[in-house]
Amino acid sequence: MLRDDEREAWRGFLAAAPEFVGDAIGSAVDGPDPPDILCVTRSGKKIGVELTKWVEHGQVASGKARESFQDSYLDIIASANHARPDRIGWVWLHPRPRRVKPEDVPQFREELYEFLARENGLSDPEWEHPQGAPVQDFIGFPVLASHLESLWLFPRRRLEFLLVGENWIGFEGAGGAYTPSWMVQAAVDRILAKVEEYGDRNLHVLHALDELHLVCHYCDEALLYNTPARTPGFEFAAVASRVADVLAPPCQHL
Repeated sequence: MLRDDEREAWRGFLAAAPEFVGDAIGSAVDGPDPPDILCVTRSGKKIGVELTKWVEHGQVASGKARESFQDSYLDIIASANHARPDRIGWVWLHPRPRRVKPEDVPQFREELYEFLARENGLSDPEWEHPQGAPVQDFIGFPVLASHLESLWLFPRRRLEFLLVGENWIGFEGAGGAYTPSWMVQAAVDRILAKVEEYGDRNLHVLHALDELHLVCHYCDEALLYNTPARTPGFEFAAVASRVADVLAPPCQHL
């Protein structure tokens, strides 16, 4: 039985390439896994389709861990429920690699908003420049000092209005340098793993298949946690071409 994300990927692929076998698909049902889908074309060919996610699992694991860590701070702070000081637009957190213990949560929250109120009252703070500035002198705020490397404050003129329920204290985007080659290699690795896994299982004979195809699909996890596969000047056609160059000729099909 296909999972919801697999079914969505299959439907999207078929809509984009309805005659991917050189003939229209007449019917398609869930397969015995493997393959994930069994199709019959209008001309009567029996086609198997196996699905695999295009995802870099190491990045997903680290991304989810980072997200969980950040969420633990955002849940404590809940800035959407607190009025912004009148001169502060928004705040980026730069925490130390430790979570706030349950017994320290009330003091952490109290110190944070007290600290921001103090910064808001300064006569000429550095962070009132358009690019904002870091603050890291937490003297007198012991729980903040033990959990935060710094806070980056931006002035109110950079963000005058907020949507209802929107946080104004959060984290800077992950960003950083990357190369699309990482995700190209992830696609190659996923395809080669499937070929190795199913290459010697004789699925053609077992299910009387005329053809067996592998669809490697980009998934939500990759979108959320992986570095982008595309950059300006390196779009999907270039990704597909690079993957094809690496795989051809021995791995054109299962």
